[in-house]
Amino acid sequence: MRKLASLFLSFALLLSLLPAKSAFADDITGIKLEKEMRAMIEAGIIYGYGPDKYAPGDEVTRGQFATFLARALKLPEGPHVFTDVAITSNLAFGINAAAQSGIVTGLSGGKFGPDQPVTREQMAVMINKSLDYLKISKTAGTMNFSDNHEITSSISKWAITYMVGSGIIMGIPNEDGTFRFAPKKTATRAEAAAFIARMITAAEKDDEESNPDYGLNTYRVSTVSSDGKITIGTKQYGTFAEADKAITNASTQVITYNDKIIKMSSGIVISVPTVKEKVTLLYTSDALKTHNGGVEKGTELQYISSDEKKVVVKIAGKTAYIKHEEANLVPKAMMKGRSYYSVNASGELVHHLYQEQKNNYVAYVFGKAPSFLEQGKKYYSWDGSNFTNENGAAVGTQVYQYFSMLPARTKTNYTAEEIDTYIAQKLIEKENLYNSDPVAYIRYKDATKLSKLIGIGSILKEFEKTYKINGLMVLGIAINESDFGMSPQAQVKNNIIGLYVYDSDPTGKYFTSIQENITTLATSFLNKNYIPLTGAYANGGMLGNKAKGINVRYASDPYWGQKAAGHIFKLDKELGGKDLLNNPTPYKIGLTTANDLKVRNTPVVETGNIQFAYPTPGYPVAILANETRSDGSIWHQILSDSNENEFGYTYSLYVKELSYVK
Repeated sequence: MRKLASLFLSFALLLSLLPAKSAFADDITGIKLEKEMRAMIEAGIIYGYGPDKYAPGDEVTRGQFATFLARALKLPEGPHVFTDVAITSNLAFGINAAAQSGIVTGLSGGKFGPDQPVTREQMAVMINKSLDYLKISKTAGTMNFSDNHEITSSISKWAITYMVGSGIIMGIPNEDGTFRFAPKKTATRAEAAAFIARMITAAEKDDEESNPDYGLNTYRVSTVSSDGKITIGTKQYGTFAEADKAITNASTQVITYNDKIIKMSSGIVISVPTVKEKVTLLYTSDALKTHNGGVEKGTELQYISSDEKKVVVKIAGKTAYIKHEEANLVPKAMMKGRSYYSVNASGELVHHLYQEQKNNYVAYVFGKAPSFLEQGKKYYSWDGSNFTNENGAAVGTQVYQYFSMLPARTKTNYTAEEIDTYIAQKLIEKENLYNSDPVAYIRYKDATKLSKLIGIGSILKEFEKTYKINGLMVLGIAINESDFGMSPQAQVKNNIIGLYVYDSDPTGKYFTSIQENITTLATSFLNKNYIPLTGAYANGGMLGNKAKGINVRYASDPYWGQKAAGHIFKLDKELGGKDLLNNPTPYKIGLTTANDLKVRNTPVVETGNIQFAYPTPGYPVAILANETRSDGSIWHQILSDSNENEFGYTYSLYVKELSYVK
């Protein structure tokens, strides 16, 4: 099997595309290691400091090099383990990920020394461990350096020997024609780039040697056994169609292309974004030109079909098209785990998300469990409202979670004081977690004093009044994005909403205050592009999922909306259910059922009376009242999604009231 196809995506090709003599005008133009460093910049592994400034001669710290490796290898997130690595540090993720993967180790006393310069021999040891992480075969070389005597550590000696044998370490030329390694010399950014670039080249070479057909553009009919092992077929086919016709048992046979599965009868699809894109793009047609956002690495997608050009999937019930290089097809027999729903002892619906790289689960509460689900059993759902059991039989359909579908223009019944009371209690709980295990929960140290959510109640209520957006929706987003106001973005940049934090640029933006951060959410995002039907990303003014709602384009996490809704549900439950659980008159939520459904200022069809139109079915509306006209037509009075109008009217015939869990 190809170990690295989804990881490096032909780094050799990238190097070949870079000009031999640079046509760029920046501070790496003409340096000895220009090609390697430019490749690392193009791949998003090393960032610059501004226009045309990459500082190739600057020293590299241990924390920086660990972060470079984490980006290059797309390492999964790891726990926070080092006492001298601030959770607010931009390098914390890379250091924790590298430590979790066994690539870096700490110093004495549980410290890492993130700001200490990394030496060339330390880089060699980390690169050697990276090859072990990739399960790459290594060949020992001969160390003929003039300064071999300076390499005193046996661990360093073995690592450097393997690096020489793999062509990763070449040495620094002396005047007499010999080479030195300079093991104690602090590495520069250019040297770090060269080490990592050569590591990737060596890894790809090993992959090609272990898979001799790689690059031959061959299709094969391969077999997947019941225990999940794949046997690559020996016969080669020139086209996808020829291989497809050769399948005799669709239940066990798959089509592979360069040993990668590109067609199967059933299974799931796992997103594997490219280094460049950072997310797996969800295209709207098989032309693969226009996309509707993307999903983060490791997202499970419903497999529909595939051919040589693309994979057809569904996400939250909505059809999308993705490129083969951004997808791993996993037949049922090869699944190690799968995300599922369950009912906990409190009657809550819990979503368990399978993390393929770690082979474990993380979970969150989505809302109240539907009555047809039983405690102690696993259930599956692609959209959180239609469920099947472990045998694939439907057990419940079209049952929705209230706070996931609630339109943004609604209002919460909770006061600022009640919201602050809830936040204060949650922060006590988080701080107690730190007290019980300071290493695992270091992020919650002094949460009751430092959280950026302290005193947010009055800000949310004023926000709700000014911008016509439910304050609890904003709070749910903030809790999810900022980990109760304790995330690095929140603590350092007053960014509790995750604004301008993209997969391609995780550094985000600084705000002078929490109020400015929330105001920007309204003026530059929700009330500009997401809620009004004139907005560029208008897919329904609810939290929703990847099929409908703000989540369609706002976040690459496909369950971002569900997680935020779950936080609102828990608040409502703990504060007495004033919005839903014990509210005798919660909002009536409907979904539009027609194309081009007009919303009018008054319940009258006449020229100039139109506020806007819902272009397709599936938009949520909050129904306030009904009005029957003299002609017998029934109109719904609804909360308007426009910024200017409080109410609107539309035909009740084209709105279906939702059934939600209560």
